[in-house]
Amino acid sequence: MDTGNTWISLHRKFLNWQWYKNTNVKILFLHLLLKANFKDNLWQDIVIKRGQLITSIKNLSDETALSEQQTRNALSKLKSTGEITIKTTNKYSIVTIARYDLYQNNNKKTTTKTTSQATNEKQTKNKQTTTNNNINNIFSYFINIYIDKNLMKLDEKMKFLREIKKDSNYEKLTESEKYELRDYILQN
Repeated sequence: MDTGNTWISLHRKFLNWQWYKNTNVKILFLHLLLKANFKDNLWQDIVIKRGQLITSIKNLSDETALSEQQTRNALSKLKSTGEITIKTTNKYSIVTIARYDLYQNNNKKTTTKTTSQATNEKQTKNKQTTTNNNINNIFSYFINIYIDKNLMKLDEKMKFLREIKKDSNYEKLTESEKYELRDYILQN
């Protein structure tokens, strides 16, 4: 896995996550976020998608300093609350972080440029970064409102979707982000 200049983002709401006080589960989940692919990759003729990783109980145990039993228990808890899914073979497991795109919004694009290019494009880049950050903030804003409302019924979710479409910030989202937002709300 190329870890070059990559990073993960972590929202302060993580402090309120149901497993936050369970040290083993928290350590393992953060480790999975750090190890998961940030883009699709090919491994032994298998496409490992963004938000997935190839691992095993033994590897996770070695990498996190948790015992194999602690690792199994933590994985079981993460599976029970839908944080992850696991597809196991006799040689490895593919772990999928269920809401990886929510945790790691891919709208922030960074590029490496030469000094002269950076100087020539500074104003454009600053404007684009501000726009991308604003869009990420808008997306997160709607998700946070949804989470705070704790809507469970489909009719409540549909009503919420109709309400946010009236918000002027909603139009600032791309069509793809609107679909992603809608899908998140309907599935969670």
